[in-house]
Amino acid sequence: MSSLKPWPYTLALVTGASSGLGRALAIEIAKRGTPLILTGRNKEELELTARMLSVKTTVLDLDLNIPQERQKLVALIQEQAPDLILNNAGLGHYGDALTTTTAEQLEIVEVNITSLVEITLEASRTLVKKRKPGTILNVASAAAFFPYPTLATYAASKAFVLQFSKALDVELFSHGIRVLTSCPGQTATSFRRRAGGNIPQKQDAWTMRSQDVASCILKQIEDQASVRIIDWRYRLWVTLARFVPKSILMKFLKESIRKRHHRNTIV
Repeated sequence: MSSLKPWPYTLALVTGASSGLGRALAIEIAKRGTPLILTGRNKEELELTARMLSVKTTVLDLDLNIPQERQKLVALIQEQAPDLILNNAGLGHYGDALTTTTAEQLEIVEVNITSLVEITLEASRTLVKKRKPGTILNVASAAAFFPYPTLATYAASKAFVLQFSKALDVELFSHGIRVLTSCPGQTATSFRRRAGGNIPQKQDAWTMRSQDVASCILKQIEDQASVRIIDWRYRLWVTLARFVPKSILMKFLKESIRKRHHRNTIV
């Protein structure tokens, strides 16, 4: 504990904390002694996460895709005013956009964009009203930097998260509130399995452990870095991709998803 930087936060909120990166983030935050609010759709897994922690933890099982359920979280935010918010929950589907229903694509927008905007704005309003500094970290993706065939809606939603967060960070800076954006690449979580239709996903050298990504995100919070692409390989790839012809880049990106999971496509 002595090696950790000073940690000013009194209450943290982590969405999508049932497993994977959300659980790893909760564990890292608990090491700093900060009480937690955890949300997710799986109550049993949330409670399992809570049992792993040595700090006071409130568990709220809800579906961020449902506006009425999100209001439970908004009410809790307004009441308890967490000063560290990690919008980690997210959805995606591998495959051509037309291989999933419009409703499934809109669910990605609802969770990745609408709920994130609502939580970010309501948390910010609460902190401003209480004259309380704080940090909101929105989890985007390295995919946010590309138009991404066979991952179109997900990548576009993360591009929104990136631009929205960067703008809000400037707007709220004078209030002592930071809005940071973290952009991980492939991470070994249940997201990849769900995105691929619950079929086990191949791991490769580009896939990071959720614990390692969580540590990088906590370091970003400590550094108060506005935007950070997790892992030097993804930072290098985002930079070099600017010089790759569009046709080649699109083919490469599409092939990268095919290697993760082969899914029937509409031709």
